[in-house]
Amino acid sequence: MPKPKITLGILAGGSGTRFWPAGRRSRPKQLLALDGNDPRSLLALTLERVGSITDEPPRLIAPKALAKPFRRELSKAAVDACLWEPRPRNTAAAVALIAYAGWQDAPKQPVLVVPADHHVHPVGTYRRALAAMASRARRSSSIVTLGLLPDHPATGYGYLQLGALVDERAVGRFHEVARYVEKPSAKRAKAYVKGGGFLWNGGTFAFMPEVFIHAVRTHLPEVASPMERAFERYGKRDFAKALAAAYDEMPAISVDYGVMEQAEHVETLAVKMGWDDLGSWDAIARHLEPDADGNRVRGDVTVVDSKGCVVDAIDGHVAVLGVEDIVVVRTGDTVLVTRRGQGEAVRDVVKRLETGGREDLLQ
Repeated sequence: MPKPKITLGILAGGSGTRFWPAGRRSRPKQLLALDGNDPRSLLALTLERVGSITDEPPRLIAPKALAKPFRRELSKAAVDACLWEPRPRNTAAAVALIAYAGWQDAPKQPVLVVPADHHVHPVGTYRRALAAMASRARRSSSIVTLGLLPDHPATGYGYLQLGALVDERAVGRFHEVARYVEKPSAKRAKAYVKGGGFLWNGGTFAFMPEVFIHAVRTHLPEVASPMERAFERYGKRDFAKALAAAYDEMPAISVDYGVMEQAEHVETLAVKMGWDDLGSWDAIARHLEPDADGNRVRGDVTVVDSKGCVVDAIDGHVAVLGVEDIVVVRTGDTVLVTRRGQGEAVRDVVKRLETGGREDLLQ
């Protein structure tokens, strides 16, 4: 049986500053092995997971600055299919870019947009969910997003409030989205999980090109107008120059805030499966097997009289003695030490290095 025709876009941007010192400008997080003990990069894992959904080659959306490291990781065909962003402009511009490309290349087939930095299991359920989302998008005038049934009151994710039931598949149910909720307080997250009716926002989208483009034109014209001027040159030699001019005009804004929270027709597929947004060392720890004292380690590590530590020895040896609840990451001659729960603040170290002119530790 032939596979459905889907324009598959993979969001592969981001600098990975929260993964310093492993993450550098030449080694962004999507090129790091951060999903448990799997030696493959997050991007390689994503390509393997979604590649069987359609015979259409995936299109990666990534900053042009990452072209060189991507060429080391990907085949020539995959690199040639990349949609290079002239500079980072957050996810609204990235999703709009693949939507407009799909509109030009294959306007009658759905666009499916997946991030390159998520943990999912089982993979079979994830693939069925993506296929169902694309099928629903093909038959509706809605933007379809992935919603995960929460199994704990996470405060680091956005939430979707369920509206009316609109369709049902073996993998899950489609509901209208009543509203988006930003990362909640611990008290509110507990209420969401206890009361039901809320899902984690999986940051994954399916839509017909004209549906998303209409939403961008309506709610984010400061992205739509420059993008449309650039796409007048799509397929021509000066498209990259036109796109760079467009990106100079566009704001950096997330697709959720700029489009999804305001769009009139948004649906979600409610799925029960393992899912995590791998956004920090704290998140990585959740997918490493703990020892009897709750320590989670990778690489050449010695742990003595310590509890609840996360240790990642990418190069060299790391020993920890008599400590609790710390994160230690070693890459070559550079070491990060912080308390658990401070994963989001690692980017502050990177900012300090930037202002101090320590480019040698950032490249």
